[in-house]
Amino acid sequence: MSEIWQRKMRTYFKVHDFNKDGYVGQERFVGLIRSLAGVLNAAPETREKVAEDMSKLWLKFMKAGDLKKDARLTATILIESMKQQLYDPEFILLGNAVVRGMFHMLDVSRDGYLQREEFETWIRGVGYPPELWDTQIAFDGIDANKDGQLSIDEFVRAFFEFFFSQDENSPSKYFFGQLVD
Repeated sequence: MSEIWQRKMRTYFKVHDFNKDGYVGQERFVGLIRSLAGVLNAAPETREKVAEDMSKLWLKFMKAGDLKKDARLTATILIESMKQQLYDPEFILLGNAVVRGMFHMLDVSRDGYLQREEFETWIRGVGYPPELWDTQIAFDGIDANKDGQLSIDEFVRAFFEFFFSQDENSPSKYFFGQLVD
């Protein structure tokens, strides 16, 4: 996989590494969704469904890394695990369910679109320093039809482009914030 793809995966890891100790356990991995749901006062059934799907993704990471359920991921293990299962249909379905659930949690106005303010809540919800995440670039890049709001299709497309694209110029590379080195 390309260097840009590996940087994206390290960025994804960093979002989950709340205390910056270089490890992510299941509690932190699923905790991201619970944290976001709490910030947004998400419906309990949505929160629990997304958390359940995140737990299933966690188990897939552990299986690919030949690790026990209670083990912790490093960025290196995450990258190797992602390489092994990126094209696994079950993994893709789980990712799709998670990102759609996240969209519905972020859409606090319940109008079927994310406004810039709702998208910025994503940044606060994951605890990423806003000054390191250029929301203008990320939002504008995801907003494919340039109507000033994000549809679920635009959001899901950008999420999957983040994980699958190796295009250095794709604005979806900022889906989880500024890329780490």
